[in-house]
Amino acid sequence: MKVFRLIVAELTILFLIPLKGYSQSTGIYRDLRGNKYAAIKSRGMLQCKEEDRSESPTFRCYIQLYKYTSTGQNTEAIKDGNGNDIYVYRTTRHTERKTEGGCDWKVSKHFIISPDIVNSDGEAKAATMDWATANGYLATARTNYYSVPSFAVPKGCAMYRGKDNLDEPGTWRVPTRGECALILMFYKKIEETQAETDFKPFALSTSDKTSYWAATEKGGNSTGAWYMTFFPDSQIAGYSLEQFYRAKSESSYYLRCIRDIPLK
Repeated sequence: MKVFRLIVAELTILFLIPLKGYSQSTGIYRDLRGNKYAAIKSRGMLQCKEEDRSESPTFRCYIQLYKYTSTGQNTEAIKDGNGNDIYVYRTTRHTERKTEGGCDWKVSKHFIISPDIVNSDGEAKAATMDWATANGYLATARTNYYSVPSFAVPKGCAMYRGKDNLDEPGTWRVPTRGECALILMFYKKIEETQAETDFKPFALSTSDKTSYWAATEKGGNSTGAWYMTFFPDSQIAGYSLEQFYRAKSESSYYLRCIRDIPLK
């Protein structure tokens, strides 16, 4: 017997209760080079629930870039042509708890979603990976607490450069738990943009679920992170945002990236 699972739980209460004059909507965004992307945009939401994350000084931070190793051991810093250390933008590590990081208590006011699944090197190829790699962190981030300083590596969404491979590295990122909730609510509308955006369906299999990492880590714990799951149309279940978490060091999921669009 198929089990009905449609779990967005308290996130619907926190972020997404429809109110008169307050809403999110889907659409198509065209960048300056003519590339079209599926987009989610808020309208009239309370400032405590959203922000322009293309300019937020607290949502992202500069951290030093290191060479990637699967274990995080025996690593060395990447230098520029003059031998100087390189610092890159990464999403601030955070949990779903308001007192721990706080980033997940807001969502991006306007963001686009990558039309393809992205692999660990930022290429438009479907491949699973661990949480730290997806978020562009050194492998040690798989086991340490969210507040422990982490080095960056050239991996995951930060290396995705858009449909034409011309976006600056670091402009794309992994969605937070709250942003995953928005994607889950609108995923069918997002997929319906395929004719214009070449958007690939979230569910890869006709018989099994497909899971993607979120950037948000488990509160009060150094081992877990959130993820979202999509089921094929042939099943009653549509999607779920898992509340049971999965181990950052052991689980391996797919990656879908988003990019914040500056407000005009």
